[in-house]
Amino acid sequence: MKRIRWLMHNIRHAVLALIGGAMLAVASTGDVAQAADGSHNELACKLCDGLAAKMSGEVEQPFVFRSFEPSNGGSALHPALENTGFTYDNALAMMALYGCQRKAEAKRVADALVVALETDRHYHDGRLRNAYRSGPVIPGKEGMLLPGYWNTASNSWIEDGYQVGTATGSTAWGALALLMAYEETDQQAYLDAAQKIMDWIHRSTTDPKNVGYFGGFFGHEPTPDRMTWKSTEHNLDVYAADSWLARVDAGGDWSHDGESALDFLKVMWNDGEGRFYIGSAENSNAPNVAMSGLDAQLWPLIAVPDFKSKADRVMEWTDLNHGVEGGYDFNSDRDGVWLEGTAQAALVLRLTGHPDKAEPLFTTIAAQMAPGGLVYATENEQLTTGLQVGPNSAPGDFKYYRLPHIGATGWAVLAALDLNPFVGRAGQTPSSKDSPCPPK
Repeated sequence: MKRIRWLMHNIRHAVLALIGGAMLAVASTGDVAQAADGSHNELACKLCDGLAAKMSGEVEQPFVFRSFEPSNGGSALHPALENTGFTYDNALAMMALYGCQRKAEAKRVADALVVALETDRHYHDGRLRNAYRSGPVIPGKEGMLLPGYWNTASNSWIEDGYQVGTATGSTAWGALALLMAYEETDQQAYLDAAQKIMDWIHRSTTDPKNVGYFGGFFGHEPTPDRMTWKSTEHNLDVYAADSWLARVDAGGDWSHDGESALDFLKVMWNDGEGRFYIGSAENSNAPNVAMSGLDAQLWPLIAVPDFKSKADRVMEWTDLNHGVEGGYDFNSDRDGVWLEGTAQAALVLRLTGHPDKAEPLFTTIAAQMAPGGLVYATENEQLTTGLQVGPNSAPGDFKYYRLPHIGATGWAVLAALDLNPFVGRAGQTPSSKDSPCPPK
């Protein structure tokens, strides 16, 4: 009997010890998670302050962010970037500012997108250009100003063919940003603008022979070149915008329009390798197998509910083919850290149930903040993508440089706030946390 009592006594203490250890582990895990959230909140607020500090003009004047800033106030930007605000970058900045509850600043960017849509110097069909003149918006006699520079050698005004063109994905990002503005403000003008943009995409970029949407248009009006390749990223953007519209505008046919983009995404899925192709070859749905793009792997996992189950396989492939020390590269040559994509990966990992794997990425991002409060585009002096700027440019001439970047900063804020830009705050379950940033 004494032996039994002795065993029961020791078993009881062992069980209590296990319970205590488990409770301590839970408490420790909770403390770690709370500390991580605190550091993320601090990062988001600092970056939103950095964005707001770049704004000038009157407090309610529409505004376009310059996409890249000179590095550390040193080397000047290339003339083609000196006054250039890419639509995609500005969409991200606007979403980030709404995430931080910097509503007045975010509204200025949303209003700029509406002005751009309504006052183009040539087009009046619902398209957005890939870029606009940065700074406070003052439309000229011909409407919204476009970026460009005076070339003294040729004694002529130069405008970049990509910047004045219209990529399908960039335009869809304008719609996504305006849909967030609509949900944050309930202003009908933003919803109307998003509808016009998506109507143009459906009319003008649909592949008449296969599922999916073409890449858009490159070059100057009135006859820009049609891009007949299709991008996984672009079609993902179209699907996300159509799905969002279907939630807020029950009277439209948005779900049907988005099905073609979703069907293309399914064609781009390589089940054998557990990854998405970057897109298709021209005039077909034959996959482009020659290159890979990080965003094509990451974005489907948080934009398409049915694809979330693929996250573990996709991230395993992505780690192997895009992973570098401290983050991720744009393409599979793994020649450096692409900060924008690294922030995308941090958000995807958190939203797909792997917050621990995201933490080292936040460490990298925090270490790559420029003195002005923006995130650099890359750790290295330059980073290759394998892509071309335009159809007639040199192969692989699209590169990123170590410059403070609005796009990378926007993604870093979204990641820190767990804010999914493809569905908005209202579309997330559970909804993204409220802004931790003190009001300004």
